[in-house]
Amino acid sequence: MEIRDNGVVLHSVTPHQLKEILREMIREEFTNVNEEIQRVIGEDDLVSTGTACRLLGMCSKQLRYLVNEGHFTVFHHMKEKRYIRAELLEFRNKQRISKLYKK
Repeated sequence: MEIRDNGVVLHSVTPHQLKEILREMIREEFTNVNEEIQRVIGEDDLVSTGTACRLLGMCSKQLRYLVNEGHFTVFHHMKEKRYIRAELLEFRNKQRISKLYKK
């Protein structure tokens, strides 16, 4: 196989070799797209302290206590703390379920 000007020139490649070459090219492209999607989703998934408090239905002092207890991952971004939305929602949903079982 020989690569010229961003094109591929094939010389005596078996169908099996061609299949493997194509699989590898597709796998690399899929990996690149997947990493880009994860990066974009990850950026949108971080919320501010105010949003975190609203999602949990509590004040910032209660949130700080839970952070100190190790319930949430905290990221520092431009002098502000950011929290992972999925962690907050999971914690909130667990608390609601445990309250239902106590009744």
